[in-house]
Amino acid sequence: MKPYSFLLIVLLLAGPKVFAIQQSKATDSLRKLVSSALKKNRQPTDTLTIHRINKLAGSFFQSQPDSTLYYGELAVRLSKKINFLLGMANGYVKIAGVNIFRANYTAAAQNYSTALRLYQQLDNKKGIADAYTGLGRVQYFLGKYNNALQLYNKALPLYLKTPGETDEGDCYNQMGNSYDNMSNFSKAIDYYLKSLIINIKHKDTLAAANKYSNIGVIMQELELYPKALSYYSRALALWGKLGDQQGIGTGNLNIGDLYIIQEKYKEAMPYTNKAYAIFRKMNDTEGLGMVYYDLGLYNYYTGRKDTAIYYLNLALQSSIKKNMLFNTAYSYQGLAKVYNSEKKYALAYKYAMGAQAAGHKLNSLLVLTDATLQVSTALAGLRRFEEAYHEHQQYSAYKSDLKHNEAVHKVMLINMELDFAKKQNKVTVQQHKKEQDYQTRLAHQNSEIMISAGLIVILTIVALMYYTGQSKQQTINKLLEQKNQEVIQQQTKLNELNTLKDRLIGVLAHDLRAPISTLRGLFNLMTEDGITHEEFMAMTPRVYATLEHTSDFLDTLLFWINSQVDGAETKTQNFALANLVNRELQHLDEKLKQKGITTQTDISPEVIVLADPNPVRIVIHNFLTNAIKFSNRGGVIHISAQVQDSSVAFCLKDHGIGMEAAYLTNLFKRQVTSNTGTENETGTGMGLLFCKDLIEKQQGTIWANSTPGQGTELCFSLPIGKLGEV
Repeated sequence: MKPYSFLLIVLLLAGPKVFAIQQSKATDSLRKLVSSALKKNRQPTDTLTIHRINKLAGSFFQSQPDSTLYYGELAVRLSKKINFLLGMANGYVKIAGVNIFRANYTAAAQNYSTALRLYQQLDNKKGIADAYTGLGRVQYFLGKYNNALQLYNKALPLYLKTPGETDEGDCYNQMGNSYDNMSNFSKAIDYYLKSLIINIKHKDTLAAANKYSNIGVIMQELELYPKALSYYSRALALWGKLGDQQGIGTGNLNIGDLYIIQEKYKEAMPYTNKAYAIFRKMNDTEGLGMVYYDLGLYNYYTGRKDTAIYYLNLALQSSIKKNMLFNTAYSYQGLAKVYNSEKKYALAYKYAMGAQAAGHKLNSLLVLTDATLQVSTALAGLRRFEEAYHEHQQYSAYKSDLKHNEAVHKVMLINMELDFAKKQNKVTVQQHKKEQDYQTRLAHQNSEIMISAGLIVILTIVALMYYTGQSKQQTINKLLEQKNQEVIQQQTKLNELNTLKDRLIGVLAHDLRAPISTLRGLFNLMTEDGITHEEFMAMTPRVYATLEHTSDFLDTLLFWINSQVDGAETKTQNFALANLVNRELQHLDEKLKQKGITTQTDISPEVIVLADPNPVRIVIHNFLTNAIKFSNRGGVIHISAQVQDSSVAFCLKDHGIGMEAAYLTNLFKRQVTSNTGTENETGTGMGLLFCKDLIEKQQGTIWANSTPGQGTELCFSLPIGKLGEV
């Protein structure tokens, strides 16, 4: 569920000029000026008063939306009397904001469209951009994110031509929200970081807290929980520093939601309860609706299903009332999950279909995946097995796409974070330079003032200034040196991660091609009636087994990716090397038969290795596919493992085409040009370089021997394990 969505509504509607945390003394003063003008002349015709009325309307938005509507309509009415186009346009924008808050999107669209025509007549680029942004927000709340992005892209070039960066940063934030809800997390993060760097540059702490919260939500959706907690905590700290109660409530809600998802209920409840207390005190119905959803999840996971249904229904009523489509979808989904577990399949089916319909409307792969699983479960419970099977097939397709997208996004997000860190360091250095320039100018002014006091005083001040300047310069130089070192370290890490990304893409492309081609061929035959039903059913178990292994292999690879992204420690354990080899031989049996290759295995079941089996499995898989690729038809592959003192040496030898000494020398040093196999098979040239990285992280070594025309032997050694601890 989107933990920040209710706070987002306020930020989206308010905008950079409308948003206000509390009424300030300036607002009170402005209200007195307007009241005075209205008393003197009930229908003032001067543009200054109308400007003040519009400004007053904006200042009331956060605390009293009804007052915003009143003053906005007053500004429009007075502007029409004197044909003051700018006053009318600004008034319509204020009215539109209130209509969005009340979920009256048709009226809001009409208000913004009217304002757009007026701004275009005036050729007011800032106003035109604001109107496009407002229309984009209407489309956003209707769940039409592509339409919203088209409007934001019209606004952005106009903002870039206007002074200041605040509106530009706000536009980036709106674009990030749309991409987030479309599950395009990489683009969402990119725009959030662009907006955040502007917030940091202008020291807009409140807006920065909102961006940290948004980024934390994406990290949570990608199951990068430690990173999500880091961003949520950063946002909560900023809100706490500002004393912003709504932000504090949101931060506590987000962290509680994160812990509930991880089934850490004791850690979750203090945060959830604090959020509930804040929103109840503020009478914030949107915030309470979010708390109800989390309480529903908590009670479901802790076995109190009746209570879970009660809270989920409260969450559903709140989201429907406020037309919050994402929250509605997740409330439906939560109810479907509970009713499925209670075997009340008719009710489960009703709510699951509601969630699925919302997912289609939102075009959200994340929502569709979870909703389709609940639909399939409910249909199976209703004994509508054929429909259940169809829905489960669709769920599997969604799940596969989701896993692929998450893997790509995780690698891209790391690169974006590192690039953001570089930009943030650059902004920090620039701010230091500005402060230094300001101090220098101030020092010069002081020295000029003190000249009239006499030569002795001037010399004393100059000496003090010189000493102070030198001390500050030394301090700044040290800070700059530290920042430069941080940038160099970040660049080194970025290069390593780019190399990792290339290796992963190569492995995925290499090992997914065969099973996908097999599956596509099978379905082509079935579509074109090229095989009978009996033949199809006979082939299905074998294809299914291939896909199962491919899925299992991908899970292993993604597990390893997560460990690299999150910095998790390697999980070493004792395991039998023969089991991993047999498992991969079974998977590659079809490829071996295609080329008529036989294997001879000499590995005792008592050969135990102490390492993480997941990366070792990836290496064995790579060794085997290379041996098959470069073996001649009808060839033999020898596989063996020998115990050597405190290590185990594993070797795989083929009798294929072999390789030249120059090629062999660079095999584990850098990416090489991949030669084609004996039957024109292709590769990436990265596989063995990737294997070297995996083995060395397991405290092992890797090597190869080869003779042209006689074959190649690939080997690695790993620490020996204990037989009794398997």
